Amino acid sequence: MLMCFALIPAAHAQTRRQPDTTKLTCAQTHELINRFGRINLKSGPHKFDRYVTNRSQCFTGQTVRTTFVPTIDSKRCSVLICAETGHRNN
Repeated sequence: MLMCFALIPAAHAQTRRQPDTTKLTCAQTHELINRFGRINLKSGPHKFDRYVTNRSQCFTGQTVRTTFVPTIDSKRCSVLICAETGHRNN
């Protein structure tokens, strides 16, 4: 049981290393996505997602859809995520 508790701080530390869109401009967020093609970013205290440059970064059967993340300079910075085909925007 001690082992389980020892892993929690390590997992928590890893999530803090994710770039956080709320601390970046929209342009910086796009630059990161474009640099890596796909990247997991934090966009709030408990929100993480995988953002992509285009459909080639998605799994078979997925397509891209536009979503929005908060940044320093915009409450709605447009980014792409992979979604199951036929999934609608909320």
